[in-house]
Amino acid sequence: MALWKQFLLCLVVVVLAAGGWYYHQNRESAADGATTARQGGGGGGPMRFGPTYVVTDAVTTVAENDQVRSVGTVKVPRSVNVYPQVSAIVTEVLFKAGDKVAKDQPLVCLDDSDQRVALDLANVALKDAKAALDRAQKLASSRNIAVSALEDAQSVERKAQIAVLSAQIALDRRTITAPFEGVVGLTDISVGDFVTSSTIVATLDDVSTLLVSFPVPERYSGRLAEGLPVTAVAASKPDARISGQVTSIDTRVDPAARTLKVEASLDAAEANAVGVKPGMSVVVTLSFGGEERLAIPALSIQWDRNGSYIWVVDADTAKRVPIKVLERQSGQVLVSGDGLEKGDRVVVEGLQRLRDGAKVAELGADQTTRAEAEGGKPGQAGAAPAAAAKGS
Repeated sequence: MALWKQFLLCLVVVVLAAGGWYYHQNRESAADGATTARQGGGGGGPMRFGPTYVVTDAVTTVAENDQVRSVGTVKVPRSVNVYPQVSAIVTEVLFKAGDKVAKDQPLVCLDDSDQRVALDLANVALKDAKAALDRAQKLASSRNIAVSALEDAQSVERKAQIAVLSAQIALDRRTITAPFEGVVGLTDISVGDFVTSSTIVATLDDVSTLLVSFPVPERYSGRLAEGLPVTAVAASKPDARISGQVTSIDTRVDPAARTLKVEASLDAAEANAVGVKPGMSVVVTLSFGGEERLAIPALSIQWDRNGSYIWVVDADTAKRVPIKVLERQSGQVLVSGDGLEKGDRVVVEGLQRLRDGAKVAELGADQTTRAEAEGGKPGQAGAAPAAAAKGS
């Protein structure tokens, strides 16, 4: 390409860049002029730089709410499968599913005819042994029997007592009883079934107390303590909450999941009313008491490349205050910021036209104050807010 063509191309590029810069500058000036005109009022009068009308809200304090939500499994402190100690035929089932039973209450009876006969024989043998011992003792008192014969009679009587005890134990094992107070579940056993020592004849759960086991992230391990309140929600009734408290904390963190196992006791009455059963899953919420934090409306927060900030009204002047967002709650945001205090007024509407140090007037303020800030009569106070709202 010839040299003069290169020079001409460079000249065109420079002219286009200068034209773009000029257009951009004129557009900003026009926008500023329109804003000034809106603030100066209508009616062909002289332009006046009045305050920017805004809506504000007060900074409040709210307790920081640090919560952990986890899915836990409901269990009971005692839950067993009941097995017979011997093999025999079932002769009677004394419960149905859902029955509450007391400790040592009979649940199932097995065939015990042989054991009753054995017990009768042992009692007869014991009676004979006692009679023989009485005769031996009488003869020994008159020195008409050897000492060894007396000792043999005593040994026979003792063996007879043991035989009766053994026969009674064998008979008692034919009646299966509840090891503790609780509620029995479903069973497949019926009269006539042959059961062995590996056959489950009943399930028994102690539902006087319900526990829930759930994992907690390891970062909360230093804040966990017994007695912390928890709430649980079951899928059977999501709108009902079950209260409880932490009862035990595991001593080890799971190295794979990086969680700590925690157990909490639930209110049995509330849980039973909801229909919670052992083995069910519930959503557990564990709340930690937090510090008092400054709270502002979510609409008041603005962002730019330097982070989040808000506008605070200080003596009818807008002041930009950088903040750090700590936690979001319903409609409010917990924040921290240098110079921000409880009771400060923060701007929630009219944020787009604010600049640091700009004069502002609250729409909720007294009408006379706004009229004086505008520079007109008190009777004209309603015109400025309407004009500001129309121009925004």
